[in-house]
Amino acid sequence: MAQRKKHTSFYPWIDPKDHDKGFKMNFSEVTYVEVGRTVEGYKQAEFVALKNPELALEFDYPKSFYLSAEGMILIKTPQGKFEVIAKTDNC
Repeated sequence: MAQRKKHTSFYPWIDPKDHDKGFKMNFSEVTYVEVGRTVEGYKQAEFVALKNPELALEFDYPKSFYLSAEGMILIKTPQGKFEVIAKTDNC
């Protein structure tokens, strides 16, 4: 059975180290498939495509990312730590 594709907004932080600077506007949602959950409770997702590439922000979208219940998009660093790279309004 094929996995259902889902969409979520993707707003990268202007400065991932300083969230007070805000985030960049992105007018294209990302399409992803949910592949599992982590023990921390994050949804593990695989990037599929941009829903509207002509409206999308130029950004190095990660192939694999995680969604938190609080609306954060995270990646896992090579050291195994989760790092917030963007926010979403769809949790």
